[in-house]
Amino acid sequence: MLSPDLPLTRVETAEWGAPATDPADYATIRSYAPYDNIRRMGADSQMPSILVTAGGLDQRVSVWQPAKWVARLREQGGYADSATASKLLFLPTMNKGHFYSESGNTTGDYAGNGFANAHSLVNA
Repeated sequence: MLSPDLPLTRVETAEWGAPATDPADYATIRSYAPYDNIRRMGADSQMPSILVTAGGLDQRVSVWQPAKWVARLREQGGYADSATASKLLFLPTMNKGHFYSESGNTTGDYAGNGFANAHSLVNA
């Protein structure tokens, strides 16, 4: 949102403000931004298990963005210890788009195996 190469449109500015030029808008967005609000967890903290998905053809969220978030969670969020009961799984699917969409898929079955992925996380 701060890149001058990708300026916000009028619709986005109405929703998000002008974080590149307005310190108050920047502070508001930063206060709830998932990447910026990861806190180092103590040894006694129990984090939830998380399945993070990403699509290589996603035009809304580039695959590197969730990958960067997962790396930061592993570093600071309490997922680095393999003995923890909490699991953090990252499932990039390079031939899919946003919500696992793909060209020619009109069935609404956006993952095909979404239930299996969620079930695997619960039973990991």
